[in-house]
Amino acid sequence: MVNFIEKINKQLKMMTEKEKDAWILSQAKILSEHKQEDFYKSICGTKLIINMPEQDEIKAFCEKVKIGDISVEYETHYVEFDDYGHFLDDWEEIFHDPAHAMSFVSSVIEGCHDLIILEEYENAFAILEDIIGLEFTIEDHPDSDDICNDKFMNLDKAANEGLLWINRDKLLKDYITSCIHSSEDCQYVADKIADALEMELFRECKTFYCITIDNDRDPLLTELKRKLDDDLKRYKKEYFEEKKKNKYYWGEYRVLERIRHINELIEYFDKIGKTEKELENSFLRGTWCQISDLITELKQIPNVDDQIEIAEIWNIVEALIKRGCFDQEPWEIKESILKEIYENDYYDYCGIYDPMCDLAEAICSTKDEVIKRAEIMMKTGHRSLGVAAAKLYRELGEEDKCAEYFENHLGKETEPYEILVDYYKERDHEKAVEIANIAIQKCRGNLTQFFIILLQDAKDRGDDELFKKLMKSAHRRSAVESAEVDAKFS
Repeated sequence: MVNFIEKINKQLKMMTEKEKDAWILSQAKILSEHKQEDFYKSICGTKLIINMPEQDEIKAFCEKVKIGDISVEYETHYVEFDDYGHFLDDWEEIFHDPAHAMSFVSSVIEGCHDLIILEEYENAFAILEDIIGLEFTIEDHPDSDDICNDKFMNLDKAANEGLLWINRDKLLKDYITSCIHSSEDCQYVADKIADALEMELFRECKTFYCITIDNDRDPLLTELKRKLDDDLKRYKKEYFEEKKKNKYYWGEYRVLERIRHINELIEYFDKIGKTEKELENSFLRGTWCQISDLITELKQIPNVDDQIEIAEIWNIVEALIKRGCFDQEPWEIKESILKEIYENDYYDYCGIYDPMCDLAEAICSTKDEVIKRAEIMMKTGHRSLGVAAAKLYRELGEEDKCAEYFENHLGKETEPYEILVDYYKERDHEKAVEIANIAIQKCRGNLTQFFIILLQDAKDRGDDELFKKLMKSAHRRSAVESAEVDAKFS
């Protein structure tokens, strides 16, 4: 409703005290029994947010998490065949939340958002400070076939495992807003904000949405840059010291990812005052905000098919692609949108895979931007996106990057081996032969081309014994076109 608060104020002024009392009593009478105590406490002024746990409950909860009294459970089992009878040969993992801790965390986070609306910044910040740093002890389920490698689960992992649903951008924005309004100590505020920005929980958040600094002479900006520079130097120093001790060490990937992320933050804050106006005037940014709001609504709907929000997103994306002009948009906006799309697997679970796929493909306007898009796809860690990114590198002429990916992710599919053999046959013949050998041992698809390569190599080297052995093996295998092999070497 437009001007909702103004209308309520106007109506209250028109009502008598008796009418106000009557309205309050009427609402109290129709309340569910489990909400009555919270409603009473709200009337008494001892509780600001009705649907939020009280501060004492939150403190007790956080303490129990810290000492391990509230934990999550890990269960894994080896699965040979899936529910459809297909050979799976893999381990399935699941985490349980026996204490319903994640529901409690969600209610606290939502309550803090309401506290900020009421300008209760100090309370909100104190609670969020405890909540975002929680680490739950991981206990092994009694029925589990194996133990968990990790000892603790933070909120980032809880969200990734599907135990907790949170809007990370909204949470980070609430944390930063409450922090800024809770203290006049600029250095303290900057340190807290920088620490939050560096957390894995908020690594993929849209910085421009979560924190607004309009003036490049703002003292908070100066302090943020100082803190980020100090952190970058410290992590780089730790990294090089560890590398001296061990060429490969546990946690190296995480440290490098943190260094990369801090570099991105420093680069972003260096542009404040230069690109802020450009970001504010971005048509793409405004349109994506509309799409994000619709996605948020879809996430709350149990049955996704045929929802009006899906049709609306389709229409917005089609209009956006038809409009074009992506070359006029800042890369920072495109990058944040691509990260959001890929991290959420095109929002397939919301029923909008196709429009998100179309938008992701249309959004980049130069070869350099498409290469950066491929890098974003790679960094998600999703195998399907990694394969798509590797093929994209190949299309762009970045064959080295394509080969590097497939060489480190060889499985049972034929295509990666074909791509690698094709890549190496002119560059490193022995490597091409090695990959063909691996292919005939592991692949399930058509093996004809791999046998032809191996047979030709054996023939060229005059190894008649190996040639005969390979020819016999080729004729025994149903995955080899024997006629094609015979035609080649007859």
